Amino acid sequence: MKIAFVSNFINHYQIPLSDELYRLTGREYYFIEAQEMPDSFRKGGFSDYDRPYIVRAWQNDKEKERSFQLAKDVDIMIAGGGKFILPYERIRLRQGKLTLEYGERPLKRGFINAFSPTNVLTQLHYHFLFYNKPFYKLCVSGYTANDMYFQHCFADRCYKFGYFSEVPQQDVAQVIKAREANKKVRIIWCARMIPWKHPELAVLLAEKLHQAGYDFELNMIGSGTMKEQIARLIEEKNLSEKVHLLGNFPNNEVLKMMAAHDIFLFTSDRNEGWGVVLNEAMGQVCCPVASNLIGAVPFLLENGKNGMVFQSEDINSLYECVKQLLDHPNQMKELAKEAYRTINTLWTPHIAAERLYKFCDAMLHDKTFVYKEGPLSKAVPTK
Repeated sequence: MKIAFVSNFINHYQIPLSDELYRLTGREYYFIEAQEMPDSFRKGGFSDYDRPYIVRAWQNDKEKERSFQLAKDVDIMIAGGGKFILPYERIRLRQGKLTLEYGERPLKRGFINAFSPTNVLTQLHYHFLFYNKPFYKLCVSGYTANDMYFQHCFADRCYKFGYFSEVPQQDVAQVIKAREANKKVRIIWCARMIPWKHPELAVLLAEKLHQAGYDFELNMIGSGTMKEQIARLIEEKNLSEKVHLLGNFPNNEVLKMMAAHDIFLFTSDRNEGWGVVLNEAMGQVCCPVASNLIGAVPFLLENGKNGMVFQSEDINSLYECVKQLLDHPNQMKELAKEAYRTINTLWTPHIAAERLYKFCDAMLHDKTFVYKEGPLSKAVPTK
């Protein structure tokens, strides 16, 4: 089976899955970059990748022509990345060839996003050109199906998917035992310090925990436009001994730090399309406490089973979730174990690639192959 993945440019979210698909297809997998990576992304820490399967359509006319020929010829095309993918989808779907569109929720800011130029263009293409074609949606958010159904597209054609980070093989009991040497509960927050990531919620949580007499340590990793504001807030609340701003670290160091902490806080609002940092924390046997509107949360977490889910931007809801864990340390350990089990048995790049391959093979032979849970299970609007 030949598979092509078309997007604006390849990034670290897509490399693990792409590597697996290249292996599964016997090197008949291609990642088509429609756009050169902007310098702003490189400055933000994105890396350039050199893989034999990458086709740089933006580089010259020869590669662009090759990319369109691949779009015509491959058995399966997966496309994600806004307006850059539309010419490739048109080529495929006018020929009635199986195509999977891959994406986060388009209406992150709500109804107003329905009138954005990119969304209007993609909806016109769907309703006038692609409506009755073999076209399916891979939902890289628990809320993608909501936005699709709201716009009357991909009805009963939405499937769970995501971003897939590498999951290390852990001795879970040993990871948890090592944390028992901690003199206090250790909480970690890791993100850019920008408004929709809500770093202030972590500090306000620390204030409430401190006032309630809990012994804990909160370490915050990251930088951004709100860093000085957060530093002032920590000082105003007299939390300097409890809350520490650690700055930025390479990803491998962040993972080691996650493994040494009991709780991972994820405070973003609905603007967090997926949130790979949640995958990473679960892979380090951290107990996640995450906002309900983060894209990955409906797919990866079940409140009270493999983590705690609080109401987005609600400090009292966040406090009650963390308080529950601090009052019941054994439950906190069990949720951490279940978080790791979930990510390791359902959401690895290897599992996602194998499921995608089987799903596509079945579709090509006019069969249905749908999983009950995890990647390639049906996605429906989230209540």
